[in-house]
Amino acid sequence: MSVFSYTPTRRLAPGTVIDVALTRQFRLLSFPLDDKAFTQRNTALGGAIESLFFRSELSYRCLTELIDPLSQLENHIIEFLASVQNGEVFTFDRRGTIAVPDNPLTCIITSKAFAEVERGKVFHQYRFTLREN
Repeated sequence: MSVFSYTPTRRLAPGTVIDVALTRQFRLLSFPLDDKAFTQRNTALGGAIESLFFRSELSYRCLTELIDPLSQLENHIIEFLASVQNGEVFTFDRRGTIAVPDNPLTCIITSKAFAEVERGKVFHQYRFTLREN
């Protein structure tokens, strides 16, 4: 399971109170880590190479498990993605649980939109990308 802590603000699931922080668990099938370095290299006239390291961004490409479109779980995932899609900060713990945290990270969503994928016209999956803030 992966744990997400956020403040719901948009497309609230039934029973959720707006602007009250909460924590939810979602099973992710895939969350490969990408480490993107931002650098600049310059070559002097004499041939020496100078490299400037600006920063490194760690990001995760996430894919949820197969979800029944009528389930409360889908409502919670849509609520989470809608509530953080404008760069709102949230906490992501990719291998922890609510009871036993592993390594919670402060993150933001970097994908411009979250994608709902139909699997066999019976289930949905959601793809999104997030990065450490």
